[in-house]
Amino acid sequence: MNSTLFFGGQIVTVDPRFTAPEAVVVQDGAIVHVGSLTKAQALCDARTERIDLAGSVLLPGLIDAHSHPLWASKTRGAPVVDIRAERVPTFDAVIAKIERRVVAAAPGEYLLFFGLDAQLHDGYRPLTRQQLDQVAPQNPLGVQTSNCHALYMNSCGFAACGIDTNFATPTGSVIERDADGVPTGKIAEAITWSALESFYSNWGDERLSNEFRFCIDQFIKNGITTTTEHLYLPFYKAYYLNALHKGWPLPRIAAYQQAVTADMQVEPFNIQTDRLWMAGVKIHADGSPFIGNIWVSEPYLNNEITNNRMGLRPGHTGDTNYPYAFFDDMVRTYVNQGWQMTIHTQGDRTIDMVLDILEAVLSEQPRPDHRFRLEHCALMRQDQITRCMALGVLGSFFINHITHWGAPIEDVLFGPERAAHYVPAGSAAAKGMRISLHADTPMTDPSCLELMQAAMTRKAGDGRCVGPDECMTAEAALHAVTIDAAYQIKREDMLGSITPGKHADFVVLAQSPLDVPPQDVAAIKVQQTWLAGQKVWDNQ
Repeated sequence: MNSTLFFGGQIVTVDPRFTAPEAVVVQDGAIVHVGSLTKAQALCDARTERIDLAGSVLLPGLIDAHSHPLWASKTRGAPVVDIRAERVPTFDAVIAKIERRVVAAAPGEYLLFFGLDAQLHDGYRPLTRQQLDQVAPQNPLGVQTSNCHALYMNSCGFAACGIDTNFATPTGSVIERDADGVPTGKIAEAITWSALESFYSNWGDERLSNEFRFCIDQFIKNGITTTTEHLYLPFYKAYYLNALHKGWPLPRIAAYQQAVTADMQVEPFNIQTDRLWMAGVKIHADGSPFIGNIWVSEPYLNNEITNNRMGLRPGHTGDTNYPYAFFDDMVRTYVNQGWQMTIHTQGDRTIDMVLDILEAVLSEQPRPDHRFRLEHCALMRQDQITRCMALGVLGSFFINHITHWGAPIEDVLFGPERAAHYVPAGSAAAKGMRISLHADTPMTDPSCLELMQAAMTRKAGDGRCVGPDECMTAEAALHAVTIDAAYQIKREDMLGSITPGKHADFVVLAQSPLDVPPQDVAAIKVQQTWLAGQKVWDNQ
C-alpha cells in the first residue's frame, strides 16, 4: 500500500467539518485521514512517505470549470503566431509581424495568427480578404480574434477550408459575403472552429502532441488538478488516451461535447477513475461581446470602436446563434438524452431566452438535480440570478473579462452602469448560487489564483475597479475554484475538498489565499501539485 503523510503546515480543507487539522494521510491515491497528527501517525508505517510542509499551505487541487486544454494546444501552440495585444500592442505592429512571417514562409505553408483584438489593438482596422491576399498571395493565412469566435482569411485560406460562393452557411455560423455571395474575409462561430481544423490537420499530429504536453504542464504548474474540455469532439479522445498511456501529468478532464446539431449522439465514458469522463454537452446560444454577436436588451454604445472597428450599426442589440425553434429542439434533444448541458450565454436577452426554454422543458420533463449551467454570464441581470436559482440553473463566470477587457467594457461597449454588474459573480455567490470561475483557456491563461484575485478585486488592466459591489470574499472565491466547481461538474463527492474518501488531489502554496491581501493572491507561489496521491509538480 502506498501511503503519504502531510504535516507541519497550514491545511485548508474547504470542508467545514475539518477545520485546522494537523495532518492528512493518503493511501493508494485516496484521502483516509484528516485530523490529529497522533492519529495520522498511527495509520503510517516505515514505508510511508512523510511530507513536512515546513509552514507551507496544503489545499485541495484547484478546479477550472471551463477551459479547453486540447483546443488551446491547437489554437495557441506553435506554429501559431501570438499577436495578442499584451505582446503586440498596435495594429500596425500586428500587420508587420504577419508580413515578416509570410516572408519567411515556404510556398503553400499554412500560416495562422492568434489574438486580433478590436478593443485592445491601438489603431485597429477590420481585415479583408483582399488585404490579406496582398500580404500572402500564395499561402493559406488565417487571423483569429483573441475571443476565439471569429477568423479572418485570405483567398488561399478560404480555398483550403473549402469555403466558396457555393458553400452553404451552416446553422449557427456566420460567413460575411459581398453582394455576389463571395466571402469578404470574416467568418464567425461554429464555422470558425471547423475551418481552423484545416490548418491544424495540415500541421500533423506530432505538432499537436508536443503542444498538448506543454499546455497540460501549464495547468499542472498552476495547481489545477481538474479542468474541462469544453467543445470536445469525438476524435479528441485518442489524444487524451495517448496522454494517459504515456503517463503525462494530465489533470482530470470533464469532457463537454460540442453540440453542433440537435441529433448529435454523445458517447458516455469514464476512464481511469475520473481521469477522463463525458460530463455533458456544450451549446453556444450566442457569441462574444467583443465582436458584437450577443443579444442584449440595451444597445451597444456608439463610438469609434463599436461603429468602425467592430462594424456595429448605431442601436445594435445583436442576436442569438440559432433560430429559436432550432435551439429549442437542440435543448430538448439533450434533455431527453439525460445529459448535463452547459450553455454559452453572454447577452441578457440570450439568458432570458435560454431560461424560458429551460423552464418550459423542466416543467414538462422534471429532472431533479440537473445542474444545467450558463457559461460566462457577461450581462446577467440580478433578476436572472434569482430566476436561475429557482430553476436550479448554475452560473460559471468568466471573470477574466474584467482583468483583460474591463476598461473597454466600461468605456466603449456598455457604459458604467452595466459594467458595474458585468460578470456578476459576486451577486450570484452572495445570493447563494454555487458558482464557478474559469479562465476559458485559450482565451486567457490557466490560473485559478488569478481567477480568485480577479473576482476579489475586479481590477482592470489600467488599475480601475470595475464594479466594486461585485467583489467576492476570499472564501467565496476559493469555493468557486474548489468545492463549488466540483459541484458544477458533478464530482463534489470525490473532488474539491480535503475530505476522507476523496481523491488525493492537492496543491501546496507558499501562502494561503485566505490570508494575503486580495491584490496579492495571483502572485502566491505554487510549490507542488499532487494528483491521485502522486507529486506531479515540484517548484520548491
